[in-house]
Amino acid sequence: MERLFRLFEDAGEELYLVGGFVRDHLLGRRSCDLDLATSALPEQTASILEAAGLKTIPIGIKFGTIGTLLPTGDGRIEAQITTFRRRESYRKGSRHPAVVFGRTLKDDLIRRDFTINAMAMDRAGDVIDPLDGMKDLRAGLIRTPLDPLVTFAEDPLRMLRAFRFAAVLGFALDPLIMQAVRELNQEILTVSRERWKAEMDGMLSASDGSALAEALQMMRKSGLLGEILPELNSLFELDGLPQGPAHNSDVWGHTLDVLSLLPVSDPVTRWAALLHDLGKPPTRTVDADGVPHFRAHETTGADIAGEICDRFRFSKKDRVRVCLLIRNHMRPVLYSSEWTDRAVRKLILDSGEGLKQLLDLAEADIAAHTEDYAAEGLPNLAELRKRTEVISNSETGERILPKELGETLSRRGHGKETGVILRNLEELIRTGVLSAMAPVITYLEYIDLHSEVREDTR
Repeated sequence: MERLFRLFEDAGEELYLVGGFVRDHLLGRRSCDLDLATSALPEQTASILEAAGLKTIPIGIKFGTIGTLLPTGDGRIEAQITTFRRRESYRKGSRHPAVVFGRTLKDDLIRRDFTINAMAMDRAGDVIDPLDGMKDLRAGLIRTPLDPLVTFAEDPLRMLRAFRFAAVLGFALDPLIMQAVRELNQEILTVSRERWKAEMDGMLSASDGSALAEALQMMRKSGLLGEILPELNSLFELDGLPQGPAHNSDVWGHTLDVLSLLPVSDPVTRWAALLHDLGKPPTRTVDADGVPHFRAHETTGADIAGEICDRFRFSKKDRVRVCLLIRNHMRPVLYSSEWTDRAVRKLILDSGEGLKQLLDLAEADIAAHTEDYAAEGLPNLAELRKRTEVISNSETGERILPKELGETLSRRGHGKETGVILRNLEELIRTGVLSAMAPVITYLEYIDLHSEVREDTR
């Protein structure tokens, strides 16, 4: 990095670390972004790098950005160097900005999205902070450098980005931002869906589920959530309506609770959690006793979610996974120990590579019910996890009984019973009654005490 600064200094150009790198450095967080701003025009940047023998990557040369690879102790890291910008705006539906280059670092910083991203660091490591970004970092506040109406009009995606930073950093939003989003939220419809998806994926990857839920609630209040996900408006119409005796909140409140409790932060599972009850509004009925029911809501919800995935330009693989999780999310929730191994195997087969995600979603879903319901459901789910692990191991050919057990049973005179006994012992291991690969004597003692293990129950 020192070499890069020296190259630009020798060429008579300014160079600064900017944006997310500076923010994360000040927060003590590891940053994957290495963004720099320079006074050099993109062609000059390319010349400086090439003259020093560094590879140039024309990431967006007409937008002012040149990439390069810098050697590190672990290999090489990509750095993106962008000419100072005075203005950056997006045409309707475009993923690429219209850029006007600036002359000074302050020109560049003041047009950035938020003050916490409008700081720079020079060669000596000193922070340049003309817009009080450091103060906002300490206060945990998301604020725009200019009037948010101006900042958001320049790029409406910044409205969605504000909620992403609130979720990821756990920061509060400046009240002026909320006010501006309420006024401009429909402008988000001019932004390309790929850019929506990138911001939502980042938001849904927040490590703190509670901060994510709070950000989504603020996003709802601003009107922005209903603009990009109008399907959620039907959930909002059920505000205050009961879901039944096992629930302690309405559908939207339950959704936020599930997101808060989800033990993973991968965006696919979080998308499924956000959308998992979309089928409840159209399937809601109330019986003669006044109890609401949502029969087959998981199937209806998966169909709705598929349309959302198409609109957000999900990859085929992620679309399939989100819909699978939603369509099957009630199966682990309704599990009981009476399930046969055949039923568990079918769940494993139907879930494919998404089994762990499905069980994680079910765990959060159960925990988001009443205490009594969760107290019964969570141990059941733990049992289901164990059974899926045992059965999956056996299905992949992993031995679960000692090889010498069959020979021992034959020597003991069990003869034709040996196959039946081994099959029943495997079933007992899969259901968690016995442990896999225990000493032979353990199984022999169990057979002596339980004569039914010799019976063919197929």
